[in-house]
Amino acid sequence: MKLNLSLYYFFYFAVVGIYVIFFPNYLKNLGYSPEDIGIIFASLPIARFITPFFFQKKAITTTIFKLSIFISVLIPFLFFINNFYIYLFGFIILGVIWSINFPYIEALAINKLGSHYGKIRLWGSVGFVVIALFLSYFNFNLIWLFVILNLITAYFAFYFINPDFSVSKHYEKIDFLKEWQFWVALILLQISFGGFYNFFTIYNLTNGIPKQINGWLWTIGVVAEIVIFIYQYKFLNKNNALFYLKISLFMTSIRWFILYLFAGKILLIAFSQTLHLFSFAIFHTAALMYISSKYKNQTLVQQFYTGIGYGLAAFLGSFISGYLYGENLFLYESIIVLIAFLVLWSKK
Repeated sequence: MKLNLSLYYFFYFAVVGIYVIFFPNYLKNLGYSPEDIGIIFASLPIARFITPFFFQKKAITTTIFKLSIFISVLIPFLFFINNFYIYLFGFIILGVIWSINFPYIEALAINKLGSHYGKIRLWGSVGFVVIALFLSYFNFNLIWLFVILNLITAYFAFYFINPDFSVSKHYEKIDFLKEWQFWVALILLQISFGGFYNFFTIYNLTNGIPKQINGWLWTIGVVAEIVIFIYQYKFLNKNNALFYLKISLFMTSIRWFILYLFAGKILLIAFSQTLHLFSFAIFHTAALMYISSKYKNQTLVQQFYTGIGYGLAAFLGSFISGYLYGENLFLYESIIVLIAFLVLWSKK
């Protein structure tokens, strides 16, 4: 099981890497305007946010899981057709599919692995880095690569259709008010990432950091994430998940403040990138452990976690960061996540 999970994460996040890093420029080269690209890329996170609401009274069944995997193989073929509405439709369907099959496997992984989850999940980070480096140095047809990697991801996903790997099904609705502090903190954290994902490179270039150094700064964050995924099982069980959620939020506020205070200072910005181990790796694992302990309907709560955090909040963060961009961008982002910390601090 661990090998198949590792390979699934590796290829799934390689697909995500193509989508995040290379697809926008691919569409630009096809002649799409920034507005067109913005609409297309906004459609996927919104679809991820909306989809879980359709599962409030129905858990993800084996049939639905199989169907989602099958469709995930077919959709990339649409991208051979150069048409705005085809791309928009394809990205919406991918958003729906990713909101079904990925949370299903995440729920399974956190149930089976507990605090050891990170040692398997790190292969997703490796896959993301590998595809980024591969396509940076080698020319390859982007759509064919997208098709092939989706097919391989689907192959490993099918392994988890086996009843031995199913997650217990509960049809409990998700009561957001019961854990409102967590959901608010999650949204604010991911909103704060909008400025980082959209403007980190631009911000550094504006402050005199060369393009080549920016590549290494991104790499430092991913390496820190991978390292902590390897070792987090040694300490995550020593305190409850809520403690690690709080400390991760606080350290993320410090991370953005360093970017604001020391713009253009390469070594200090490199240090701030190591704090990604808190911002993502520890927060993510602790969040999965926390919601799994608080909600019985574990596949649905995983869907809402990805839909709200990486759907709605990611969309809002991207939108808001455009208005906040300037020399004070990361000061604002630091304040946003500090508010998240204070909200969750009230949770005992």
